[in-house]
Amino acid sequence: MKIIKIFALLGLSVCSLFSHAQINKQIQVRSELSSPIILEGTPETNYLKVSLSGQNVDSKKRVPINLAIVIDKSGSMSGQRIEKAREAAILAVNMLNENDTLSIVAYDSKARVIVPATKVDNKLRIIGLINENIYAEGGTALFAGLSKGIKQVENQLTKDKVNRIILLSDGQANIGPSSVDELSQLAIIAAKKNIAITTLGIGSDYNELLMSSIASYSDGNHVFVNNSADLENVFVHEFTDLMSAIAQDVVITIQLKNGVKPVRLLGRDGVIKGNEITVKMNQLFSNQEKYVLLEVIPDKGKVGQEKTLAQVDLKYDNLLENKTENETQEVRISYTKDKKMVDDAIHHDVVVETELQKVALENEKALELYNQGKRDEAQQLLRENGEALKAISAQSPTMSMSDKERIENQARKNKTLAESVQKPDFSKTLTEEQFQLKQSVIKK
Repeated sequence: MKIIKIFALLGLSVCSLFSHAQINKQIQVRSELSSPIILEGTPETNYLKVSLSGQNVDSKKRVPINLAIVIDKSGSMSGQRIEKAREAAILAVNMLNENDTLSIVAYDSKARVIVPATKVDNKLRIIGLINENIYAEGGTALFAGLSKGIKQVENQLTKDKVNRIILLSDGQANIGPSSVDELSQLAIIAAKKNIAITTLGIGSDYNELLMSSIASYSDGNHVFVNNSADLENVFVHEFTDLMSAIAQDVVITIQLKNGVKPVRLLGRDGVIKGNEITVKMNQLFSNQEKYVLLEVIPDKGKVGQEKTLAQVDLKYDNLLENKTENETQEVRISYTKDKKMVDDAIHHDVVVETELQKVALENEKALELYNQGKRDEAQQLLRENGEALKAISAQSPTMSMSDKERIENQARKNKTLAESVQKPDFSKTLTEEQFQLKQSVIKK
């Protein structure tokens, strides 16, 4: 792996002239290069990070939620799993209020709407319907269940609500469309309607690639719930986010200028078309940072010259004020022949996120090796990735303590993953870890 070598060449990895702005004190936008000052005549790789940070808001002013809970009630969910699923759904009812909208869909061999989209103003009635209708039997018509969940949220779809689906499953989709591609298309449809899907995989038999893909394509969350007794805690965590939403339908457009070439997006997916890059995010929550990381190759320049590298345009729905916001920032790069000036300008926070996303790519290779039956090779690669991160931290005396902690925390995770290769749930654990890392989210 080339992480250490890449870091050692940090004329290409970290500093930046940056711009940032606060929009109505709710979102801080920051656009910065890893290396805003580079050596003349050396168009080496650079990294542009655009981050959106949600500021703390009054919880009493939270935005109404439009939620569908889609529950697998197939035969494999019998016993504690279906009991805990019912309890989690009831917990959701009790956490919502009369301003929120809730629908509940259950699926086995068929999908059925248990609670059509309705205001949560009669909790006893909704809880009664949950207890009467959610019991385990039959197969797993996941596609039909998710389709009905999307339809229920769509029925009450408005820009002034947080639109979300929570999908639970403990098995393989085996009735109706069941491939990753087919279910991912549903997630893409939901994303276009600004509906994010959180997927909860329960136990050791569900399809982790399918469930994580649904979450990824809709900009939701994915959680591996090894023990169904943990479902309520997972719901509480999810609702903590939902109740702090401040922005929705977020679109970041990056226009590269002056011959700058895009190489790839790291972490989040997006569209690169010529010199224009577009990335969409469904929702942003308070006390959370989401970012876009773009690898670029700047044009050559002369000593003392300063150029516009990119224009960053942001558009999103301000949920707290129910209006659309726009922001434009300019990112500039300058040239020198002084290597020390280049090194002093490095932005280590951008480097850290860059290296973490590269580790995510390397860890994906480890997962592929594992799925091919090459467990020893997967274990070795995970160890190498972790050791490389530790070396980065050790070689960077000027790195902040928080940046060091992020690097070292991932190094520890890689070590733990390497030691867990022989465990039966390894694939699901690594899939969840990779999902969280590639989502480019930093909790504050």
